[in-house]
Amino acid sequence: MRYLILLCLLTPFHLFAETSLWKVSKGSNHVFIGGTIHVLSAEDYPLPVEFEQAYNQSQTIIFETDLAAMALPDSQQQLLSRVIYAPGKSLADDLTLKTYQTLSDYLLSMGLNVENLKQFKPPMIMITLLMIELQKLGMAETGVDKYFNQKALSEGKGLGELESLQVQLDVIANMGKGFEDEMIMSTIEDMKELPFIMSEMKRAWRAGDTDGLEKLSLLEMKNDYPDLYRLLLVDRNKAWLPKIEQLFDTVEVEFILVGALHLVGDDGVISSLRQRGYQVELF
Repeated sequence: MRYLILLCLLTPFHLFAETSLWKVSKGSNHVFIGGTIHVLSAEDYPLPVEFEQAYNQSQTIIFETDLAAMALPDSQQQLLSRVIYAPGKSLADDLTLKTYQTLSDYLLSMGLNVENLKQFKPPMIMITLLMIELQKLGMAETGVDKYFNQKALSEGKGLGELESLQVQLDVIANMGKGFEDEMIMSTIEDMKELPFIMSEMKRAWRAGDTDGLEKLSLLEMKNDYPDLYRLLLVDRNKAWLPKIEQLFDTVEVEFILVGALHLVGDDGVISSLRQRGYQVELF
């Protein structure tokens, strides 16, 4: 499984397609819903005009979680406490000898020593490797969610979230739990193809190719890792739906920004809203 795609499309570390934005209506009331990737390059700015238009027409911007709270030192410390081993345990306890040695060799090729990272759990190892490689590719610019969060704060727009900070921290900390060896090996393999992977994600976005996004990672997770699929996507999508539906009870317009994989496929938010009778159209 391409865990890197899950990380870029599901967790808050974001990029828009020109057609990854929907207008969802109930009677005369509507909201905008946009999908995000969590990393950008300088060439991805300025953002497509449709997203600026949706932002300008909205009074409240809603994210997966409270981004300001996520950035607080206390929240970062909470996350760190979940991705660092307790005394007496280390990364070697969760990986086979072969996987640990493969990781050690890969880190050495990058000028790093596994001994300096052995207190990090596999999700933090994956994040660290990804951030290093993305920086090399010039793809560590401010994400779109952070961009709109800062813009909304400076312009006095309302802010909201679909889930608590604790849920987001749990998602990150439990990424790949029970499949630690596979996650590390998959991450190392994906690093070789990272430019291609990122290019494919952007291509699918800009073409409005939701089927392509689904095939990149979602179908494999759904078929081969149903428990992970349920925990990362289905359960969270279902929890968000009542909160999204409440937004149609007022004339105020909201702009919802969430990880792209939450919006595609039969279990995605967009499909669920269609099934519930809402009018959905590309914006």
